[in-house]
This record gives sequence, C-alpha cells and structure tokens, in this order.
Amino acid sequence: MKIKILHKTPKGFLIGRGKREIKIGSVVIFENKKIGKVVDIFGPVAKPYVKILPINKDIEVTGTAFIKNGKSKYKNSKKKN
Repeated sequence: MKIKILHKTPKGFLIGRGKREIKIGSVVIFENKKIGKVVDIFGPVAKPYVKILPINKDIEVTGTAFIKNGKSKYKNSKKKN
C-alpha cells in the first residue's frame, strides 16, 4: 500500500498520508529499505495521516513510500476460488 511522505517534524518523526487500511506497527519501506514503523494514525478515516518513527533520525525522505502490513488477524482471510 502506498503512502505519501509529507514532511518531517521537529522531533524527527515523518508524517505521511495514506488510506484506511493502515495499522499501527506496520513497517514503512522506501526504495527497498526499511525506514521505520507506523506509531500513530490520525485525521479523517478515509485518508488518514500517519506518524512514522524512523530507524535513523537523520533520514530525509520525500515522495512515495510503501506500507507492509502484518498478517491478518482472521484465520481464513485468503480468497477462495
């Protein structure tokens, strides 16, 4: 799932904008590298903002990143043909 990185806060967090399927604790990937994880979700439900705790505080990221969600909490979540 894509998210757009908007800016970096003075405390070093990254702020992005995504879609409603984002979960806290999801891994954020930029250019095939893990850059951090989602620690907070806020704003409108349809297009929430996400607060990302970066692995490296000196990181400068702009553009599109990707969210890697964990496994579903539902046992039979695979599509059946």
